[in-house]
Amino acid sequence: MNKYSKLTQTAVTNFIYCGKKWLFLKRGPNKKIDANKLNGVGGRLEENETFLDACIRETKEETGYIVDKKDITLSGVVRLIGGYEVNWVMCFFRTKVNSIKIPTPPNKEDGKLVWINQEEIKMQKFELVDDINYCFEKIIDKNEPFFMNAKLNNNQKITNYSINNL
Repeated sequence: MNKYSKLTQTAVTNFIYCGKKWLFLKRGPNKKIDANKLNGVGGRLEENETFLDACIRETKEETGYIVDKKDITLSGVVRLIGGYEVNWVMCFFRTKVNSIKIPTPPNKEDGKLVWINQEEIKMQKFELVDDINYCFEKIIDKNEPFFMNAKLNNNQKITNYSINNL
């Protein structure tokens, strides 16, 4: 297979915040990929769906929060190559909510929703999914979108990456 023929999966990850607290999904211990690690909420795009529409839908499905476009900011676009059966292109969003009271009960099939203070995340007190380790500072601290390209090994760990701001 040549380097251009590998399939690409599209997805969104939404990083929801209220003040200086951020909502994460702690992936379940039985998950095949990234078990017990923290990630934002999100998932794959459905047919004929935009990245923004997927962000709104996935946020409602996974948390119960009903968010409006005015509350959402594009944080970055992330491309992951290798490591998985398909390559990934993901839009990362940042969304402000007015309450840390999660509308949907916090235990889900994929894991548990937890609020964490951003300083604890910055101090690396928690294990994040690998790509978030490289860009979380940009998600919380920067207003301009970033673009990240990363090469993964067979264990889905980043071996080489680049990040640029718009």
